[in-house]
Amino acid sequence: MQKVLVLGLLGLCSLEDIKHRRLTVFYILMFGVVGIVLHLFAPVCSIYSILWGMLLGGAVILISVVTHGSLGMGDGILLVVTGVYLGGYGNLELFLTGLFLAAFCSLGLLAFKKKRQKDEIAFVPFLFVSYFIMLFRGI
Repeated sequence: MQKVLVLGLLGLCSLEDIKHRRLTVFYILMFGVVGIVLHLFAPVCSIYSILWGMLLGGAVILISVVTHGSLGMGDGILLVVTGVYLGGYGNLELFLTGLFLAAFCSLGLLAFKKKRQKDEIAFVPFLFVSYFIMLFRGI
């Protein structure tokens, strides 16, 4: 159940990030509340793991504030919520794989002159693909 919810959340946010270049925080927070309630009845990981996963999202929010939005605030809020579902290790893997995929794609776009160095790309679709990779690997 929780895997389907994370997949739905990332899919919804990916479409929104591609289309509008922003995320609706209300949907993300709704998924977060559902994740907390689900954890009360069917815990998947420890509360400490959840807190570590949420801390990663908090760090991304802090980076967003310090860099004046180079990495979006919505991305950080989304990672706080995925931390509730995936825990610390899972959320870290989601984030790092997403960063790797985004960097690889960005290099390709730069090499083929489809984007310039200062152009922005949507990050959430890379998290979506990263989660598919995690599901395929059986994590």
